[in-house]
Amino acid sequence: MKRIQHILFLSLMFLLTACGEDRSDEFYALIEDRMWIEEVMREKYLWYDQLPEKKDDDYFTSVESFFKSLLYKGALDGKGDNYSYVEMLDTEEARARAMTLNRTSTYGMEFELLSDPLKKSTRTYARILYVLPDSPADKAGIKRGDWISAIDNQKLNNKNYVQMMTGGNLALSREAIVTAEDGKRTWQVVDTVSVSPSVNMEISPFFIDSIYETNGQRIAYFMYNEFATGPNNNASDFSYDEQMYAIFANFKRQNPDAFILDLRYNPGGYLSCAQTLGSLLAPADKLGETFTKLQFNDKSSPQSMDYPLLPEYADANLNLGKIYILTTRYTASASEAIINGLIPLMGKENVVLIGEKTEGKNVAMTAYQDERFSFILWPVTAFVANGNGEGDYSTGFLPQYELDERSMLEPWYPLGDTQEYYLKNTLSLITEGRLSNEPEAPEEEVQSILSTISTRTLDGCKINYPY
Repeated sequence: MKRIQHILFLSLMFLLTACGEDRSDEFYALIEDRMWIEEVMREKYLWYDQLPEKKDDDYFTSVESFFKSLLYKGALDGKGDNYSYVEMLDTEEARARAMTLNRTSTYGMEFELLSDPLKKSTRTYARILYVLPDSPADKAGIKRGDWISAIDNQKLNNKNYVQMMTGGNLALSREAIVTAEDGKRTWQVVDTVSVSPSVNMEISPFFIDSIYETNGQRIAYFMYNEFATGPNNNASDFSYDEQMYAIFANFKRQNPDAFILDLRYNPGGYLSCAQTLGSLLAPADKLGETFTKLQFNDKSSPQSMDYPLLPEYADANLNLGKIYILTTRYTASASEAIINGLIPLMGKENVVLIGEKTEGKNVAMTAYQDERFSFILWPVTAFVANGNGEGDYSTGFLPQYELDERSMLEPWYPLGDTQEYYLKNTLSLITEGRLSNEPEAPEEEVQSILSTISTRTLDGCKINYPY
């Protein structure tokens, strides 16, 4: 802070001389939020020693711009720090950016934005990944796999898509890809559906928990979409721990032969939730051992923090020796901490990944807030490692079995349906030792131009309490 104070001193001296009166309080009020940001970053940021020196004019940029200018572009093997962020409070725009499924007000549909997969146009489409039960989208008949092409008769683009997150009545145009007799694929208009205004509703991370009986085996399936602490998802709320315990206690009563953990749409969240989930999945004789550990910068005290497997979950622990985990590019942060944490406990060959390469987020953020300011800082403050101290996965985890539902342009089955692409193949792998249908290379590459889910990775790997 000495350099900042020196700059301010010179600037204030100029003001005092020019104006003939002491207006330093006014001056400090203009830039005190950015001064506070820099102070936090120079103490807590994982790469504090890489922070650039700031010029006088920098302190008069916006809070978000100032914060971004501090981030280390060489972090994570040159990938850069794309994870630290400022959470602006009490603005509609900020809530829309935070996540597609907004706890304050949502239509209840998760989607990703794609360029025309047929490459016949420069059009943008939203494909629905899943819909929350009893949400406005569900009541309107929106289904997983639907292609949305327009909002209120306006073609969808990478700006107006935010209207699909929260707001008033919507008219959503749906199209479908059809295949002609000659094998050519074209777009066909389906209909326009009316969706009622977004509502406040609980967004439970426990999307599916089922048991399947197939080929003489009982297979448990758990789709977990966010490492959330409770309905309000704040650091002091742990109400979802009880629900997770109940789900796994039910699984245990049914004595499954195999377990599938579906993290394909899970961008992360609180590490305490990963600790709970790991305690329910890991071999029972490993309870009490370190599952995940955080490694902070050399200014911090302590410089590390362990998350042990919790013995109090022993009654619902499944004592797994092998696990099948479904992944996509949206599997990130705390989801990857689960993968990384289980590998030394089960053996890499027994943590079977099916799907796409994961995001590669091996760092965690901590929240810092000052009641004077209407924002929360979430800087990267730690590396995430497993009990063996291993955490070098910034390029993501590669699956042993590759699947890509994005290449499946035909209608999708509902999540949890045994014919659904990921689940069908995984059940076949477990019971027959092979995928039911090896994925074919798509005729045209389906390129994501913007994923509203990927913005949720910014929330990933949150530390529940300051260190």
